[in-house]
Amino acid sequence: MDFWMYSMITLAYIVLLILMIKMISQTNHWHQYPIFMVIVALGLAYDNGIIAAGNRIGEGALLMMLSSLRFWIHAFVTPCLILVGYYILRRSSVAFASRSYIRICAWIVTILLILYQIFIHTLHEIRNLQLVQDYGVLRYIAGGTTGPPVMVIVVGVVLLVVGIMIMIRHKWIWMFVGTAILFIGQAVPLPFESSAPTNILELILIISLWATIRYQDLKEENNPT
Repeated sequence: MDFWMYSMITLAYIVLLILMIKMISQTNHWHQYPIFMVIVALGLAYDNGIIAAGNRIGEGALLMMLSSLRFWIHAFVTPCLILVGYYILRRSSVAFASRSYIRICAWIVTILLILYQIFIHTLHEIRNLQLVQDYGVLRYIAGGTTGPPVMVIVVGVVLLVVGIMIMIRHKWIWMFVGTAILFIGQAVPLPFESSAPTNILELILIISLWATIRYQDLKEENNPT
């Protein structure tokens, strides 16, 4: 069952990437913050794709190497959602969001989270990879990991706060909903056996963030300054 779930999630990211690249090409925003959405979606497509392909790749050095890259991508890519949150906030007409110190803080927090994840988690994870067969998929997971996922929690809280601000100011609920679903879904056990629910929740979050950026694009197009 999980093979099909991870495969469908990967396909969804590929479709989303095509839409993102098309929009960024049309607006020529390659050097702006939306590019981080492409980077995050690409990383998650790889992550889910490697899990889906685990049985076909088979046990061994190749799968271990490709799986190690999953953890490196997680460390470098996931904190970039802080910059996505900053970009959305800046475009929301919240007064303080245009201040230079907010931009600087967003970059500092992103870099610190990357460094934290690498030195506290990733280096340990890739040294302690364990092969498991879960719900029909063969993959390597990190063994012996301890402590809460601080980086993920910080990113989630930032996106949740920004989502609340957008909801209050513009009556746009979907960024808040996407982030809240991620938190609730991880806290409440789902009524089916699978290792993929968190990945599904991540996909919902990414879709909600991209939908928010597109909402802001369309609003600017309809109300040019």
